[in-house]
Parts: sequence; C-alpha cells; structure tokens
Amino acid sequence: MAKLKIFGKANPVVGTKEFYSIKDLFGNLASAQFNEPNFESISDDQVKWSVWVLNGKTWKKTTENNETGITVCYMFSQKSLKRKSIRMLVEVNGEKAVLDIVTQKASQGKILHVDLLDNNYNKPVRPFAYGDWIIARVHCVDMELMPVKVTLWEDDGDKAKQNSTNVKIEIKKGDVLNGKADVAFYLDPSHKWLANAKLAPGDENEGEFHEYYVTAEIFEKVSKRIASKNTNVPNPDYKKEPEAKKQTPAEQKGPSKKETKKIALSDKKVQDYHEQKIVVKNEISKNPVWEKINSLMMVDVGDSIWNKNQEKHICPNCLKDITLHQFNLMFPNSTNLFNKGENGLSNTTLQEFINALNSTLKEFKINTCTRKAFFLAQITRETGDFTRIDENLNYKTEKALHNFWSKGSHPLLYSQATAFFDAPEKLGNYVYRDIGENGNENSGDGYKFRGRGLIQITRKKGYRRFGEYCGINLTTNPDLLLNDLNLLVRSAGWYWQQGVLLKDGSEKDINTIADLEDFTKTTNLVHGSTSDVKQRENILNKIKYVLKTDQCKKTTVEILSDADVEYHIFYTGILKYKVQNEKRENASYYYHDSSATVHEIGKYELKKISDNYGGQYKDRLGSSNIYLFDIRNLNNYHRGNIKFTLKMNPGTDRFYMNDVTVASFIGAMLDCSFTDFIFNGFSDHLGRSIGNSKSHKNGMNGDLRYLRKDKSGKNVHLSLESELGDPCGWKGMDEKRQNEFNDALFKYGWKNMLSWKYNKKLLHHSIHYEDHHHHLHIQSFEPNLKKIK
Repeated sequence: MAKLKIFGKANPVVGTKEFYSIKDLFGNLASAQFNEPNFESISDDQVKWSVWVLNGKTWKKTTENNETGITVCYMFSQKSLKRKSIRMLVEVNGEKAVLDIVTQKASQGKILHVDLLDNNYNKPVRPFAYGDWIIARVHCVDMELMPVKVTLWEDDGDKAKQNSTNVKIEIKKGDVLNGKADVAFYLDPSHKWLANAKLAPGDENEGEFHEYYVTAEIFEKVSKRIASKNTNVPNPDYKKEPEAKKQTPAEQKGPSKKETKKIALSDKKVQDYHEQKIVVKNEISKNPVWEKINSLMMVDVGDSIWNKNQEKHICPNCLKDITLHQFNLMFPNSTNLFNKGENGLSNTTLQEFINALNSTLKEFKINTCTRKAFFLAQITRETGDFTRIDENLNYKTEKALHNFWSKGSHPLLYSQATAFFDAPEKLGNYVYRDIGENGNENSGDGYKFRGRGLIQITRKKGYRRFGEYCGINLTTNPDLLLNDLNLLVRSAGWYWQQGVLLKDGSEKDINTIADLEDFTKTTNLVHGSTSDVKQRENILNKIKYVLKTDQCKKTTVEILSDADVEYHIFYTGILKYKVQNEKRENASYYYHDSSATVHEIGKYELKKISDNYGGQYKDRLGSSNIYLFDIRNLNNYHRGNIKFTLKMNPGTDRFYMNDVTVASFIGAMLDCSFTDFIFNGFSDHLGRSIGNSKSHKNGMNGDLRYLRKDKSGKNVHLSLESELGDPCGWKGMDEKRQNEFNDALFKYGWKNMLSWKYNKKLLHHSIHYEDHHHHLHIQSFEPNLKKIK
C-alpha cells in the first residue's frame, strides 16, 4: 500500500492561505506511490483533516479546523505563533499521516477580516435587530498591541457614485491581543428613524433595506516635519525617496469606502483597513427564516412582538466598560495602587489600570453585570483594596501560621513555628514543596512560585499554564506578573475562566458559577475557603449598587402573564418564579436563552393533590400541597435553534410531573434542543409511584429513554452491544448527546441518576443500578429556585 503523505508548507506564514493535499500539487515532492489506484480512486469525503495543538503534555484537537477533501486550505492566525507545538493530521480509510507545523511571522502586518458576532461572542444564529449589540472582531497578523479604530456607518450612498450622505454612527477603539480586537456597537432603535430620514440624492425613501457597514483601520503615525528656509544648511530631516517603496496592505487594497466618500483622514497613515457590511431589513417579518451568514448581516426593523420582547431583555450595561467614575464610587480608598509589597507597578494610574481591566473583562467573557460584580469583588479582597499583588509570607505568630496551614501537611509549623517567623523564603519553600510541579524544599521552587497577581497565580504549574496561554515563559521569570500591568490583570481573567482545575483535570469557568449567582462557591474557587465570605459579600454589595446589577435585563424578569404562578427558566439553570394566586390552578413558562431572548412556552392547567409523602417529595415552593402537570399537554417548541420535541412511551401510564419539575425539564430540553426525547414516566394522576418503581412520587423523580444515534426514539438496551435494531445496544446510543442531556438535567436540579455500566463506562452524574439498562432514572431534585419579588 502506498504510504500516505501530506504535501504543503510546514512553515506557513500567518495570515496567508496555504493549500495542503495528499497528492503532490506543488511539483517538488512528487512520489510514484501516489499513482497507485488506492489513492487515485478515493473521493473527497474519505479524506479527513484536523489540526492539533500541544497543551501542556496533552495534544488537543481544534475542532473548528476540521476539513474534508483531497486538497484543503488553511490560514494560520497570529495566535499560532505562541503555540508550543502544532500538528496537522490527515486520515484516509484508517491510514494516517502527520505534518508538524511551525508558523512564521508575517513580513508585514495586515488586517485579515472582520467577524460580526452576537453579544455572547458567538456567530449569530438569528438576524440582528435594533436593540442588539454587535461585536466587531477584527482579525490581524503582526499588529499585536496596536490600536484599531472601528467605525459604524449608516450607508445611504448610491454605490455607483461618490457622495457624502453616509452617516458616521459611532467610533470605538480596541487593542489587538492575540491577533484580534473586539469592539462592541449598540444598534440603537433611534437609528431606525435616522436611516429612514437620511436619504441619498434622488431617493424617495430608504427602500427595502437599511444598510450599515463597519470599517476597521489601523494607523501608523506620520511624522510632522517643518521645512527649513532656503539656505545652504543641510536639512537633517531630508531623506531620499526609496527607489521601490513597499506598499502597505491598505495601499495595496486601494481606496476604502471612507476615502471614496471624501471623508478626510487624520494626520496618520492608514496601515491597513477592512470593511464589513450589515444590511437592515426595513419591513415587519412575522415569522422569518434566516440564513447564518458572516459577511452580510440582516437586521429586522419590524415591530413584531418577537423584537419587542428581545429589546426589553437586552442589557446595555452588560457590555459597557467600567468607568473611572464608577471605580472611584466602588473603591473610594483605592487611590494609590499596589503601594505595598514588591512590584514595579506602584506608579500605575487608575485610568491605566481600568483600561487593562476592561480589556481583560472582554478577553475572558466577564461580560454580564453579575459576572463583572463577582469578579471585581474577588480581586478587591484578594489584593487588599488593590494595594498588594504579591503573597505576603512574613508571619510573626503561631496563630497566623496555623490559620492557613494544617498540622497534617505541615507539621514543622507546629513543632518549630518560631523558625518560620519573618522568614518568607524559608516558609514559602516549606509550605509549597512537592506540589503543583514544584520541586522539594531545597529546590527553592516554593518561594520562587509564590502567589502573584490580582488572583494569585501560585506554584510552578500555575505559572506554566498561564505562560502557555499568553505565549510567555513565566517559569523562568515569574516576577513579570509584578512588573507588567497587562500580564498582571490578564492573569486574573485567565484564572477566572480557565485556571481552576477540577479533580478530573478539566478546567472550571467561574463565569458559569457567577451565572448561577452562587457567590459562596465563587469565593471557594478563588480563595480556597469561605472563611471571609461575609467580608467579600460586603464588597460585592457596594459594587452591585454602583453597577446597578438589580436592573440588569439579563437576570431581571418582567411578569408577562396572568397565570397563578409564572416560571422564568434561565439558560444558567436558575428558575425564577412568582406565585400570583395561591390557588395555583395554572402556570406559565418562559425560557431565557443565552442571548437574553425570552421564549414563551405556554400557559398550562395544574392539578392540585394532597402531599402524602413529604420529605424529599415535598413541594419546592413551600406549599403543603402538590400541583401536578399532565406532560401530555406540553406543546413542543421550535423557534430558530431553540427547540425540543417530546414524545410519550406508548407503554407508560405515568404522565404527571409537578409544576416545578416541568420548569426544570423544559430548561434541560431547550438547552440541548434535541427533537427525539422520549418520556417513560414520572407519577400517576394522584402523585403515586406505580408499577415496579418506588420513588416516582409527587412528580419529582422519573424515567426517560436513552437517546439514539439514529434519533429514531426507539429502545436502547445498554446491556447489549449492537448498533442497530429495536432495541439497539450501547453502540447505538448517542453517548455525546446523552451526556449533554444528563449535564442539562443535573444543572436544572436532578443531582443523581440511575443508569447502567456499558463498555466499562457510566453516563455523567449516574451510578450503575440493576434493571436500568433500558432507561435513565433521574432523582434527588434540588433546583436553583429564586423568588421574584
């Protein structure tokens, strides 16, 4: 058999498209082997490409770079220059070939393209509407830390003529970090009027579409020189014009729309620019079906109920920068930054710090009012009101030592405590020995890798991981965190989003805990304990007051119905509710997705029964009764990519959940947006656990069929192995989707599940239990409920 090989550049230049193939298209690596039939006869869909990066000691697949075809095109970004190692892999019918990639810097910086993203920094899956935020993400190469100016324009011009009717809506600046800069624009509803009012010459109306575009420009300053008088004195500023001056990327592209509209530039030279068009549809669409596109975004200006609900729940404060005024209100005593301990940043101004802080909030998606408040509260306490950014290891009493370190792990602190008084290096080397990739006590690693930063990076492993993220070797110079403002602040954002490692080795994003509004757990993940959570909560309350988090439209709700009880189900797993009539004869349900869109699921009748069980089966809203929900009445839902389809197992007669568990069940299904859920049964119409089940009481616990790869809804028996049939075995179960559903069920309240061990594995959050090879049992219902005041 011919040996599979990758043909293409192993040293590509970032920002340049390169072609890779399993056949020699380039004329310099020809191989007779590739004339053999087994490679000539293959089709494109048989050739699978992927790109892998080395993360620590583990190779990680970058799934967004998966390609299919005999020949594919890749363009490596600025971030690839900081990768420890990159490897390209191709697979054809089980045979594999690998090419190690070492990217090269571009000879000249340029803008690659501009992506238009939603307010969660994702590619949009629905049209932009007035009231939305647009994130313009500018991708660059070799322009690191350069400022980029991004302008939002309303375009009224005739494309065949030059005119100046375009309206400059807003200008914002961002800095290029890791090859990209993010700038946020708010589509103000008032601009709808402006677009209709501002017409190009000869136009009677704005027409079917409102057109916007963004321009991204990066400048280099042009030196202003004053010409000397006409004397025989040599001009020190005179320089001969180079014979063949290399054009900038901007000059190579030709004039921008901004230039053709006769809009003057500043005293700067355009290093590069890019334009991206946005189209605003000037009509009401009651039930639009939209394409997912990048280069052209359609913005529906209709006044439908859909858009009104969306506008109500967009929070403009979530994406706003922290201002100097807000900082002074939150931290009135923090005027002299970092004035304690050892660091080179004590001359940092408040505005410089706030600028670095705002960049970090964007980079690590600390982009809601609650996330920002939680993050600020933690770094305030960790640094003693922004006074100290290195770990203080100067201890003077036994009590202080014993408050932080236990006798079991550090016996010398109890038997020879005085030897560690006023001995920071000795103490650091002892307490941080043989942990987190540190060497023994004599290695000096303990003190070298002591805590530094706003949320202190500690131990060699922490410095190595953050260094790999930002492309700097911090293990050789950990003091960079005390002397580089950008690294100092980014280290806290990195720790917040990916620095916490769980026991299984996975990273925990503290943003997800902030979304659950669990400040105690957030404190434990940052500080390692909750001993001072009250002090941190006091700081948090001051911050929340200034940032007005109680007015955040991402987390606040408006009562939208006349139902006896109204449930608002948030994508974070929080259930907010309001009982408007103690009779609880009916309930309305609303789902809030990650873009703050509110989905009305419906209003449904409830059946009141007496609680005959209590304990773990009692009503979660505190009533002495139970309010059952006939799941057969629940309508399936589909709007955009938010959907679920639920069908009944024909053999069940246990159709009743309760009004709270239904809210959680709706949330879990909409989180996954699958269309093949099968309901096996909860309780009967009296809340009883009938048949062979014992814990299906009051609609609290129940059974669901496993999900299949073929999405047929047919039976799955995990005790079998077959991929097909009814039932199929574990090979026919869609393990990925099933674990995703288990995770969603867990998030919304079911903290324990009974399942079946298959192929030496268990599904997430489950234990092996007899007779559960054909269904998943969910139990231990503890939802995250919050009462709407």
